[in-house]
Amino acid sequence: MSWDAVNIAIATARAEVAAAAPDAATAVEGDAYVMRILTTCLSDAFLGHLMTEGGFSRALPTRGGPNPDYRMAFAGLDPARRYRLEGWLRDSERVGIGTYVFGPGGSSDISAYAAFHAGNVGEGGHFALDIAADATGPGSLPILPGARSILVRVLHRDPQGEPARLVLTGGPAVRDLTLAQGNTEAALGQVAAALVGSIRTFLEWSAVTSAAANGFHAETPQMQQGVQGDPDTIYYLGSYALAEGEHLEVTVPAGIPGYWSLHAYNHWCESLPGAGIGDNACVTEPDGSIRMAIGPQPDGDAPNRIDTLGRRRGALIFRAIGAGSVAVPQTSSRRDRE
Repeated sequence: MSWDAVNIAIATARAEVAAAAPDAATAVEGDAYVMRILTTCLSDAFLGHLMTEGGFSRALPTRGGPNPDYRMAFAGLDPARRYRLEGWLRDSERVGIGTYVFGPGGSSDISAYAAFHAGNVGEGGHFALDIAADATGPGSLPILPGARSILVRVLHRDPQGEPARLVLTGGPAVRDLTLAQGNTEAALGQVAAALVGSIRTFLEWSAVTSAAANGFHAETPQMQQGVQGDPDTIYYLGSYALAEGEHLEVTVPAGIPGYWSLHAYNHWCESLPGAGIGDNACVTEPDGSIRMAIGPQPDGDAPNRIDTLGRRRGALIFRAIGAGSVAVPQTSSRRDRE
């Protein structure tokens, strides 16, 4: 019976994605997208023993416009328990730690949050949090009503460096080969529900990003609460929709302090390998602004390039951490050079 539920969920997800596809090529990629979400759901239900280290499970970056600069992990929370998180920043730039209320499709609402960077860690890059329903004061993170998960975002862009190390204690002992929900039938039920929930949630994201064709939403879209995984981050959502021989030129304003990035995705908000530019690797204009060309063959005079790997349609997500306020990136469609 539970395999029947999974098969029904797969058929439902494929049909809804196909119906939402704006063109044939995007529909083909959408079918593969459904299979990648299914793979993630199966991993969550059946491979937890292979994905867990230091009390956290590694999050597979397949849903909802993941930031390629992040390494993410999560753990369930029981408000009756007391947890201790020990961390070492090492060569990472930042570690954001939050408790969340999660919806059935994977969208998240922030409950409580703490962040660590070179300016607020101790000797050897060490930091720690006590996590409990009654936790108060510095060095603590409360488990507020409704929060059932802790999610970690490690900003790590040094390919030669060691990423931050995290150890969470206080949770139940992990038993080898234990299935999510305790048995196969229940685990498959989780897979079916998570697949359809994820697809429906992020179809909304695809629709929102696409509504700002060749530009960014100047105002916060209705889905902002689900996007706002980190309260210190400013997000602008948009899309590229290019004709043959076109690219999109985007200008990011000068003077953004700290981390910022602009990444391109396919229409289904899946990350494209290497399709991004950030504050750590960009060429600036004389006035300090950053001009970049985005497209399948971004052949303009902008000194920075984001290659969409053959795609003329997809999502764009701009992020800035701790900047306070940032002007909306400016865009214009340009013809490629002949």
